[in-house]
Amino acid sequence: KKTIITSILMQGSNQKANALQSLLGLFLQSVHTPYKVIDTLAHLGITVSADTINMAIHALSLESQNSLRSLGQSLLASYAYDNFDVDLKSYVPTAEKSNDSLKHLTS
Repeated sequence: KKTIITSILMQGSNQKANALQSLLGLFLQSVHTPYKVIDTLAHLGITVSADTINMAIHALSLESQNSLRSLGQSLLASYAYDNFDVDLKSYVPTAEKSNDSLKHLTS
């Protein structure tokens, strides 16, 4: 309780001191809280607004995309596949073989 009250008071004096409110906003967004609830909590100073949460998610997505792009270009990444399907077609059909050519493989 003391941490939340201190954080609300800090945000009231400085708009950039909103670390707890930002984390709480991201959590509320991730659990699909309605925007009306988020905006009500934002007016109380408990969280940041829904627009701020959306901008933060967009900025984090761009940062993640850039990190993945630079990792892929550095050739230090490897890719792994798990549970993939392969369609192996037979050129010579026989009577005892069915038309099922799809094979489920696990790597």
